[in-house]
Amino acid sequence: MHRKQWIFDMDGTLTDSMTVVWQGAPLELLRRYGRTARPGIHDVLLSMGMVEGAEYLIRTYDLPLTLRDYEPAMRQVIRDLYKKVELKPGVREMLARLKAEACGCASAPTPGRAVRRSAHPAGRRRLFRVLLHRTGAKSKAHPEVFREVLERLGGSGPADAVVCEDAVYATRTARQCGFYLIDIEDETSAADQPELQRLADQYITDWTQLDW
Repeated sequence: MHRKQWIFDMDGTLTDSMTVVWQGAPLELLRRYGRTARPGIHDVLLSMGMVEGAEYLIRTYDLPLTLRDYEPAMRQVIRDLYKKVELKPGVREMLARLKAEACGCASAPTPGRAVRRSAHPAGRRRLFRVLLHRTGAKSKAHPEVFREVLERLGGSGPADAVVCEDAVYATRTARQCGFYLIDIEDETSAADQPELQRLADQYITDWTQLDW
């Protein structure tokens, strides 16, 4: 398998941060204020937007925070948790093998320093030529995100490029665009495994299983 451009997701694809950070952050925030999370908190928060989730935590757990205070407090929690994030098995070896290729990262917003720590102790730019962060209307549910990364990597078309993902919504978008698709198993997307396996050209449980 040879493709000229490789586009990677970060959380859940290259790192174990979906569990450590994004599931762990609300629990850690509550712990810092002496609160204990109730059963089912993750399911509750998944049904809410970011502001609604913040309001829920402040109200339900009587946190001594305003909405204005909440954002910097949560950002600090996330930065601290990213220090514990590890790369998934085989990532370093896989990226080293691709060092002659054009590699980019299209990921949801993550504190910049946190990405550097989790991706590579010497700095993320050694791994990726392009880093693109998108939210809101321009999430990876929109083909423009992948097309922009591909263009910035110098690609001529999706047929010559790979998208590596763990999320089903982004996988659907990449499939519609015509990219070669590699999906990797992650605990947080276990319920979507059948569809990910159906959509992907390769579905792997870790990066040592990649069929070159």
